[in-house]
Amino acid sequence: MPVSTVSSLYSGQFDTLREFFYSIQPPYTLAHIREFNAIYRRIYPQLSREEKRRAEEFVDALIAGLENPEWASKIFGVV
Repeated sequence: MPVSTVSSLYSGQFDTLREFFYSIQPPYTLAHIREFNAIYRRIYPQLSREEKRRAEEFVDALIAGLENPEWASKIFGVV
């Protein structure tokens, strides 16, 4: 019987970031930013190009939902 294998589109490291992001709701607070940053900093070097692009979408959504827009510069990778 033929067996097919299915591979995940994203790595386990990225899944950690994705699960965190989907578990929080706006308005996003400094606590959300700190936790996001801790995860993102730790996994960033291992992410594929596609995972980094998707993570940037999370960052954009985080910025859009901030409780205080001035906190955007506190998000890892935002200059």
